[in-house]
Amino acid sequence: MSIRTMTGIAVLALAGTAIGVPAAAAPPARCALGTWKLTRAVLHVDSGNAHLRFSGGSGSVLTLDGRTALHSFGSSAKFTETGTSDGRPVSGWMRYRKTLRLKTRVSAARLTGSPASASGPATLKIRQTRPLNYDPSPQRVASLLRRGGFSGIPASATYTCGPGTLRLHQKEVSAGGTLNGTWSYRRL
Repeated sequence: MSIRTMTGIAVLALAGTAIGVPAAAAPPARCALGTWKLTRAVLHVDSGNAHLRFSGGSGSVLTLDGRTALHSFGSSAKFTETGTSDGRPVSGWMRYRKTLRLKTRVSAARLTGSPASASGPATLKIRQTRPLNYDPSPQRVASLLRRGGFSGIPASATYTCGPGTLRLHQKEVSAGGTLNGTWSYRRL
């Protein structure tokens, strides 16, 4: 198995339980409700010999109504990927398309999503270009969430919220590795 394939498989296989990061202050749950546009997300994926960073994704829209999270990726930019695998540089990108719906409860400082409820045609395309070319077919995000695979979606996360900003923080730990992510949004 090549380094390129091992890295891609490590990322796609990353699964686990969400662990909360304490919020700076517990905002009222209603602050998070509404429609938000992603300005930037940064995800760090560490699994054994692979240390990857995905950054970008601006333009996707998140709508929270207290019962559902609707992710619309129609204008979502690519995430750039950098990092190392077995000490060798890795580069590439990932991109989301279409829409994803997820039952999500919003409390004073936490979004708690139900991966089993994930639905919609959203896809995730991951392409690594260095050191080898790894270009698998797009994956259905709902399927990834339902089976506990790496989706890069903040299904359950803590949050901080202001009048025009929302920041989601997620940490997932599994036998396959750790994902730390921060998603920064502005209110539409």
